Amino acid sequence: MIKMMIVDDELIFRDYLRTVLDWEALGFSLTLEARNGIEALELAAGDPPDIALVDITMPFMDGLQLSEKLKQLYPATSIVLITGHNEFDYARRALKLGVEDYILKPFSKDELLLTLIRLRQEHEKAQEERMTLRGNMEMIKESFLGQLISKEYALSEEETLRRLIQLGIEAKSGAYSVACIEIDQMDLKWSKPGDRLLMKYAVTNVLNEALEESGSYLTFNGPEGRIVCLILHPGGRTEEMLSLEGHEKLCYLIHKYLKFTITIGVGRSKQGFRGISASYGEALEALQSKFVLGSGRVIPFGEQLPSAGNQPLYPPEVNEELLVLLRLNQWAKVEEKLDELFKQVQTRRLPIDYIYVICMGLVSVNLAYFEESGHPVEDCFGEQFYPYNEIRKLDSAEVTFQWLKELFRKAVEYNGKHRNTRSSKIAKAAIAYMEENFADSGLYLEQIAGHVYINASYLRAVFKKEVGVTVSDYLTQYRMQKARELLARNTLKLADIAERVGYNDPGYFSKSFKKFYGYSPSEYEKSRQ
Repeated sequence: MIKMMIVDDELIFRDYLRTVLDWEALGFSLTLEARNGIEALELAAGDPPDIALVDITMPFMDGLQLSEKLKQLYPATSIVLITGHNEFDYARRALKLGVEDYILKPFSKDELLLTLIRLRQEHEKAQEERMTLRGNMEMIKESFLGQLISKEYALSEEETLRRLIQLGIEAKSGAYSVACIEIDQMDLKWSKPGDRLLMKYAVTNVLNEALEESGSYLTFNGPEGRIVCLILHPGGRTEEMLSLEGHEKLCYLIHKYLKFTITIGVGRSKQGFRGISASYGEALEALQSKFVLGSGRVIPFGEQLPSAGNQPLYPPEVNEELLVLLRLNQWAKVEEKLDELFKQVQTRRLPIDYIYVICMGLVSVNLAYFEESGHPVEDCFGEQFYPYNEIRKLDSAEVTFQWLKELFRKAVEYNGKHRNTRSSKIAKAAIAYMEENFADSGLYLEQIAGHVYINASYLRAVFKKEVGVTVSDYLTQYRMQKARELLARNTLKLADIAERVGYNDPGYFSKSFKKFYGYSPSEYEKSRQ
């Protein structure tokens, strides 16, 4: 709305101007009304009008004097003088003062309307140009600040300071640290770009409140939808990590009042403008650790994740064990095995890239099972199933593990609905008998076959088809698994362990263990210690 002011000493004429047009419908807001020039200046001081309708002849301060004052104080205000015929010379003088137009009394409603519409268009055009200029200036500022955090930034301290001043940015040379702020699951929570911009704007406003006692700081929109905050440390200090109180306060305020979470990665303070890119790199590295360390918190650089080293990401036999359990449609045991694996991964706090490798390995186990069973993947998981893309959208290891468990659960449920043959029942009965009697060193194929009331040859063929391994291989695998569990407890002698898992000869047991796992029982005990 264009703000209007009427200035005339005659009440009747002010009433006429107030009612002659439907101001609001035409896009005008008639909020200011004065009886003379002095009153008009007082009103304008509180809320300068866009257009002023000013009578020339008034007491205390006439229209020409008022026009001159308004133009000095508020150059953007357009002035339309209202004058009688005998005051025409005054009107000509007013045009030299910068008055936009004048109207001679008596004037028609249409004459007034056309004059005001022209001025409104000029104001709207000027406002649009100002907004465009302001937007371009903001883009130039963000572009330069984006260069400042890049590794390729090479300008000197003096040139950087000069450029910042040119852009209207208050900055000083000194020690800076960088905080990188990310709204958790922003793309999932708000699908419209305008909503995401609004949330970022809200976070920036709260950030200003949280850091008001932190001295000089500068915020701007960084790459990939993040907010970047540069903090100047007083006295040029370059402590490895200064107080995180302001950042933690920001996390608290956002969660309390806006009902969503943010994660902040904070780099160490570095000396000079050219150190900003190094601190930003540290902040980004810390932020990316939220996948493993958790979101909705402040993560300072230095809270490092250990590397996998030369150790395997997880025990190699787990894939085979999961595949067997999937074939047998044993969800409780699949879930137990996955929980055990996830706990190991979380305890080791592996970097995100390693976790992606583990997750895709587990997805491959699931898909391999579907391929061998002959069932189409899309029947269970849908035609738009792109597991790697879906994993990359998840923002924490915990959420990713839940997603994987759901994937396995769907597979087991699907298998249960589409497969309940006599062969699978025979295989399950044989497995149940082996797992109950594995400690019996005299447990052989014929004995197992007798328990399920079929001959040994038929059991051998059925079991291999249903489970994917032979009866003897499954029995060995189960015995080795139980043996490792007993070794982990470190309470029994090797001979006792061998006997408990169905081996009369400890030496033969050790050879079998090493053949199966690739290391001997004693080597396993040492690695545990």
